[in-house]
Amino acid sequence: MKDKKTRVYPTNEPPRFMWELWRDPGSKYVPYFWEELISQIMIFFLLLGVMGGLALLWPAPLAAPANTLITPVGIKPEWYFDGLFQLIKVIPELAGLIVVAVVILLMIVLPFIDRSKERNPLRKPVTTGIALILLIGLIVLTIWGAVGS
Repeated sequence: MKDKKTRVYPTNEPPRFMWELWRDPGSKYVPYFWEELISQIMIFFLLLGVMGGLALLWPAPLAAPANTLITPVGIKPEWYFDGLFQLIKVIPELAGLIVVAVVILLMIVLPFIDRSKERNPLRKPVTTGIALILLIGLIVLTIWGAVGS
């Protein structure tokens, strides 16, 4: 004779989830991950359909196409780009880009120029001098770019 706990009574109610079709009725394990994943996927596609339908019914108006050859008047970069922006305004554009590339390359190579074991910056005049020139130049160009234009 079968135990009452493992006995399955027939019902007309359909299974709520697909995993109930192959789940052992005596098992206390509920495959939460798959149930949750399938429900989240269904919610995602439902919301995607709603958003797509709304976008089709009421499309967003498009603005006039941008003209890449004309810079808008009064455009200003963020403060941390003021120095580089001012450098490109002061000298010709191609030369400014080359100078910026050389400065960045110099800042990358700077730690490898003086390979001595000395750590005191006062005893490393070449490296300290180059770093100070770059730093002072960047500070001056940043202030000039923020105030000047």
